Amino acid sequence: MTQSIQQLITQWAHAVASRDMTQIMAFYANDLIAFDAVAQLQFSGKAAYQTHWQQCLEFCPGGHSTFELRDLTIKQNDALGFSHALVYCAGSNEKGEIQGCWMRLTQGWQQQQGQWRIIHDHFSVPFDMVSGAVLFELTPEA
Repeated sequence: MTQSIQQLITQWAHAVASRDMTQIMAFYANDLIAFDAVAQLQFSGKAAYQTHWQQCLEFCPGGHSTFELRDLTIKQNDALGFSHALVYCAGSNEKGEIQGCWMRLTQGWQQQQGQWRIIHDHFSVPFDMVSGAVLFELTPEA
């Protein structure tokens, strides 16, 4: 029996918080399409997204890392699943200062050879349409 998407998301989030690149990438399908909040409009394929993930992890070289999911919702049938949550991602810079913000996360999951794999990853940060400023200070409580 395959693991539930709920269990897998928990394991994936733990891998991200632990900065374990091998474990992070184990959850993704080879034909993944990702819309990340950083760097470019989309990433096609697991290899391209792995390079991006590595760059993101290197952005916070300090020892502290937080990756917290909140308000996780999952819908699934036998072959496809859809999840969304708010995620707090933070890490420490070279000075030991914590840098982080809340983002939105949506993932598409598909059963592939008896295993759930992420086929679509979408991280986003809200912005102000008038000024164009990214709203990093928003919190779920606001």
